[in-house]
Amino acid sequence: MATPTNGQSGPQAERAGAGSSLAELWKSHRSSANASEAVYLALRDVIAAGTIKPGEHLGEPAIAESLGISRTPIREALLRLETERFVERTAGRRLVVATVSPEEVVDVYAVREALNGLAARLAAENASTTDMIRLRRLHREMKWALDDGDIALMARLNFQFHDAVCVASRNAFLLEMLRKAHDTHHRYPGSTFSLPDRATGSIEEHELILQAIEAGDGQRAGELAQHHTAKAREARIAMLDGTVEELHRNRRAKESTDMATSTETKTGTEAETSG
Repeated sequence: MATPTNGQSGPQAERAGAGSSLAELWKSHRSSANASEAVYLALRDVIAAGTIKPGEHLGEPAIAESLGISRTPIREALLRLETERFVERTAGRRLVVATVSPEEVVDVYAVREALNGLAARLAAENASTTDMIRLRRLHREMKWALDDGDIALMARLNFQFHDAVCVASRNAFLLEMLRKAHDTHHRYPGSTFSLPDRATGSIEEHELILQAIEAGDGQRAGELAQHHTAKAREARIAMLDGTVEELHRNRRAKESTDMATSTETKTGTEAETSG
């Protein structure tokens, strides 16, 4: 396994630093975590960064040699990554980086859409002055990162922005669910901000969400946040070389078939009952 060198787009990279190798990430995380946890975090960073590609083998001996440690904490970390679906086993029982399907992306983003919408609506009702100062600061920093062409920094700030909106909602359970959704999202390599116009579009969408929260308009804030997440979903699917329209057509066709089947079953049952 090659030693990764790219930065990661999730929150962990902010602490470890972009552009770090696997060994450097391991050492950074090791300063505040045990050996197994540090391996887990370092591997998760490079998988999310797209440095290790879907389908690439993760061999314990190669990782142990790269980090200069025994295989026991590596085995523990890989089992955890497998449980969280960052890695998967092939028919030959080899551990490889998991492949992300468009169908899975649709499912995860559907949950994120609901969570972000609810968080924005509640933030409009409950956000404090301190919350708004933090959100405006993150928004400014995202615009600066866009001006500098720093996509990785934009991605990190984007997660922080949505986390801050949820903090402002004053709903601890919602925050827990959103952070779990973000953890799942970190399995997806790269950033949608690398697509044409997506970074600029996201900044504009954030501005509208902020204006609605500042105005105390919960309904509009929620709708804007949902629309924003839907746009991100379509961009992510495009990155996976899927066709958004085709996927939606297939889903609608399946839903129509399921509904027709359900109606036929219900009609047949009612006929038997009345017969």
